[in-house]
Amino acid sequence: MANLTPELSPQLQAALSRLNDIVVPPPVGWWPISDSLIALFIGIGGILIGSTWYFLNQRKQNQYRRQAQSLFDNAIAQSDDPRRQLQIANQLLKQVAITSYGRKQVAALTGQDWIYFLKQNASYVQQPDGLEACFASLYNPNQPLEPQDIQQTLDYVKHWIKGHHK
Repeated sequence: MANLTPELSPQLQAALSRLNDIVVPPPVGWWPISDSLIALFIGIGGILIGSTWYFLNQRKQNQYRRQAQSLFDNAIAQSDDPRRQLQIANQLLKQVAITSYGRKQVAALTGQDWIYFLKQNASYVQQPDGLEACFASLYNPNQPLEPQDIQQTLDYVKHWIKGHHK
């Protein structure tokens, strides 16, 4: 087999022996950090702090809703009488409305005005057809009520507490 490398002349060999090896530069380090990375870290930190503050503030502002939901669930579970459940639901609904909108605006509302107020302040929560009849039955115990209307009213109260506008 033939030798594929050419024969080097003595002068070329002498010149090659005087060459130094190639020096590889050290890898680029992380420090000092560039200004753009500092800005990125500050931005991400600001977003994290802002998001945390926002969610904690929202949680604090909606604490009354969680308390009302808990009271509602406990009160409904403790009572077997549908009229008593409606009474508890209406009282709790009024209490939540006063907490959210103030006593001046809510305390005097009754009947059709109360129903209208509920609709205006939770427009995306569908009011059941028997809502007014159920609330009116609290003042007229002889008024017959459908179990379906009672359940729909209780469901409405629960959804209103959770989702009314503030």
